[in-house]
Amino acid sequence: MGVSAGAHDLKHRRHQEARVPDADGASLAAMYLYGDVLESVVERVPAADLAATARVSREWLRAVRAALRRRPRRLPWLVVHLQGPRGVGGGGGLRCAAAYDPCSGAWLAVPAPPHRHATPSHVRLLRGARGDRVCALSLSGLAVAADPLGTTAGCVAPLDAPGVWRVDPVFAAVGDRVVALGGACRLALADGGDAAAVEVHEAGAGWTACDPMPDPLRDSAAATWLSAAATDQRVYLVERTTGWASWFDPANRRWGPTRRLGPDAAVTTWGVAPGRVGGAKERLVLFGAKRADKEAECTVVVQAWEVDGDTLEQTPSASSDAMPPELSERLFPRDDTDDDDDDEEELDDRSLSIGVCGNAAGGYVYNAAEPANGAVLYELWEEGKAKGSATAVARWDWVPCAPVVQAQPLGRAILACSPVGLDELALAVGARGPR
Repeated sequence: MGVSAGAHDLKHRRHQEARVPDADGASLAAMYLYGDVLESVVERVPAADLAATARVSREWLRAVRAALRRRPRRLPWLVVHLQGPRGVGGGGGLRCAAAYDPCSGAWLAVPAPPHRHATPSHVRLLRGARGDRVCALSLSGLAVAADPLGTTAGCVAPLDAPGVWRVDPVFAAVGDRVVALGGACRLALADGGDAAAVEVHEAGAGWTACDPMPDPLRDSAAATWLSAAATDQRVYLVERTTGWASWFDPANRRWGPTRRLGPDAAVTTWGVAPGRVGGAKERLVLFGAKRADKEAECTVVVQAWEVDGDTLEQTPSASSDAMPPELSERLFPRDDTDDDDDDEEELDDRSLSIGVCGNAAGGYVYNAAEPANGAVLYELWEEGKAKGSATAVARWDWVPCAPVVQAQPLGRAILACSPVGLDELALAVGARGPR
């Protein structure tokens, strides 16, 4: 859409009088777009381009901020951190990232800065209510990325390593505390040590040992087997295959009830994410996947339930949401052998694995075994806008695989979810370089 100005316009006259024949596109745009027209145009600019838009002039920066205040982009971004295989890019492999803007439906490639010391085996994910971060665990300490895209070479204040050496822990940020749960290296445990050990880090106090995970989670006390969600008050854990769940409150150093979630006995894989904000009570969204009936449109059915954060029971009067079959079919595509009767028993026994990352506004569901298949965006109803709906999910939408993942099929992908602001976008644009 083009916007022109007449010769009588003051800015147009100033441009003619200045006689600037070599003015670039940005300066010309700043001359002809301003006021309400500028704000209307900025509202239609993809979020990935807002950082460059804000740098045109102070007036454009004000227009960007005004547009974001008037029409806030509430959905979080999907961020994929990709670690190439060893030997690719030297040493531990080239590391890069890509971020998906749910408003424009576009991927932004984010090359990582060159100074990376972490090896693939030590790169982890830290769940947080304000956004997930990648972190690097080593014997010398725990370094957490300073921004959700991992574009800066630095990190937030580095922490000492936990007292228990861990190889596959769950890390979570709850307020100003960092929690390390499970994943301990059994070979490195001292006598009487516990692989399900839990530690909490507070500024100025270091790491403090807490009660270990509840018994139903102890045999699966590792990030590989647990789905985790972090809120402003707690860390929630769900065992991916059995559905056993509990929560930990790091401020009071206590565990909540332990319950086996079973809204559908046929579900074989579980995932959890923060739910809608509703007063003082926390809510969760529980996702489950199961094999569909033979006559169904898809091979896998993915459902979602709203769960009370205190009791871990399904919210009264809430019904389940089912992902549209055309989307679940793309997450778990039908194999060429699916129609072969001889392989039906083997197909039924084949395990499913779903991954989930999100916040109180929405998030993403993906095939944890095959992240290159893509993902499905889910958006939660805003509080007070459900219009009588008994479900938590307002809409589902398809997210194609990030090009960087398709280009490196052997890479290790870590999927995260976070709000992304102008400052983070400016860093990403700077790291990416000129187009």
